[in-house]
Amino acid sequence: MSETIRRVTKNLLSLSGAQILSQMVSFAVVVYLARTLGVASFGKIGFAQALVLYFSLGVNLGLTVVGVRSVARQKKEMERYTSHILTLRLSLAVLFFFLLGVTVILIPQSAEVKYLIMLYGLSLFPSALLLDWLFQGLEKMQFIGIARILDKLLYGALVFVVVRSSQQLLVVPFFWLAGSLLASGFLLYIYVRRFGTISFRFDFPFWKNLLRQALPMGAAFVMIQIYYHFDVVMLGFMKGDKVVGWYNAAYKIIFFVWALIPVFINVIFPLMSRYYKESVAKLKILISSSTRLLSTVALPLGIGGTILARPIMNFLYGPRYLNGVIAFQILIWSVVIICVRCTYEQSFLACDKEKRYLYGVTIGALTNIILNALLIPYFDIRGAAAATVISELVFSLYMLLYFRVISRIKIVGYLAKPLLAASLMGLIIYYFRDKNLFFSVSVGIIAYFVFILLLKGITFEEIIELKKQITTRV
Repeated sequence: MSETIRRVTKNLLSLSGAQILSQMVSFAVVVYLARTLGVASFGKIGFAQALVLYFSLGVNLGLTVVGVRSVARQKKEMERYTSHILTLRLSLAVLFFFLLGVTVILIPQSAEVKYLIMLYGLSLFPSALLLDWLFQGLEKMQFIGIARILDKLLYGALVFVVVRSSQQLLVVPFFWLAGSLLASGFLLYIYVRRFGTISFRFDFPFWKNLLRQALPMGAAFVMIQIYYHFDVVMLGFMKGDKVVGWYNAAYKIIFFVWALIPVFINVIFPLMSRYYKESVAKLKILISSSTRLLSTVALPLGIGGTILARPIMNFLYGPRYLNGVIAFQILIWSVVIICVRCTYEQSFLACDKEKRYLYGVTIGALTNIILNALLIPYFDIRGAAAATVISELVFSLYMLLYFRVISRIKIVGYLAKPLLAASLMGLIIYYFRDKNLFFSVSVGIIAYFVFILLLKGITFEEIIELKKQITTRV
C-alpha cells in the first residue's frame, strides 16, 4: 500500500510539474514569436503546424494507446511491444512524410508556407521514436516529465536567442525539430540503460494485430484533431494569414489550458485500464470522483476567461491581436466542456470501447467540418470558434448517452454548485475587470474558493477519497 501511494504520488507530481513547466515555456515561446514575427508570419506558423499535425497522426494511428494499455497489463511483454511499435511507427513516418510532400506540391500556398510545412514535417521522425507511451505504461512518469522539459527548454532557448524578426521565420521549425530529437533521444537512452538495446522487427502478422487494435483509436484521434486544428486550416485557405494570426493567438491560450488536463488523465489512465479488469466498484468511484473534481475546476475558467478575455489578450500579445478577443471568449467554453467529459471519455479507451469512442468523435468531427464550412465564410474567427464549441458539445452529449462502462455519472448534479460559485465570482471580477489583470485574477480565485467551500461544492474529504482510490490496489 505505502509503496503504491509513493509511486502514484511521485508519478502525479513528476508529470504535473513537468507538464506545467514545459507548457509554460512553450507558451512563452508562442507569445514571443507572436510579438516578434507579427500577425501574418505568426499565422503562417499556425497554419503549417496545423496541417503537419494531421500527418503526424498517421505516425501514431492509436499505437501509443495500445502500447500503454498492453504494457500496463503485461509488463513481461514490454520488449516485444517496444520493438514492434517503434519499427512500425518509423515505417509510417517515412510513408506520411512522402504524402506530406505530395500535399505541399498540390496546395495553393506561398513558397514560404510550403517550406515551413516541410520543415515542420521533419518532426514526424523523432515523434515515431518517442517512448513516452512505454514509460506511461510502466508508470515511470518522471522520465516522461524530464523528456518534455528538455524538449521545450531547448526549443525555447534557441528561439529566444536567435529569432529577432520575421526574416528568421524559417529557422523556427529547425528549433522545434531539435527539441523533439532531444526528447526522443533521452527516452531511448533511458530505455537502453535500463532494459538493453532495441531491436527493430518486421513481424507483419503481429503488426496486423497491433493495427487492428489501434486503428479505431487512430481514426478517433484524427477526428479529435479536426476539432482543434481544422478551423485553423480552413481559415488559412479562406481568410488569409492575418486572420489565422488573430485566431491562433487566442487558440494558443486555450491550448495551454487544454494541455494541462492530460496531466491528471495520464496518471489515472493505467489505473482505469487495470480496474476495468479487476474491480468495477473502484472504477466507478475513480471515474465519478475525477469527473466531479474536474467539473469544479472548469466553470470558473469559463466565466472568468469570458469576462477577462480582452485584458488577457492585450497583456500577452499587445493591441495588434485584440481582434482575436471574441474567439477567445467563445473558445474558452470548449475547455469547460472538455474538463467535464474527459474522465468518462478516456474510460472508453481504457476499458476496450474503442469503436464506440470512434463513433462519437466521428459525429463530432463531421459536425465541426460542416459548421466550419457554413460559418467561416460569414463570421470568420467567430464562426470557427463557435464550430469548435458546438462540436465539442455534440461529442460530449453522444459520449454521455452511450456511457455504459459503469452506471451513469450525475453530470448535472456535479455542475450546479460550481456554476453558482463561479457566477458569484464572475459578478465580483466584472466589477474589477478594468483594474490590474493580476489583481482581478487573484480576487477571482480567492472569491471562487470561498464560495465553493461555503456551498460544499467539493470537500477535502472527497479529494482525499479520490487520492485513496487511485493509490490502492485491489
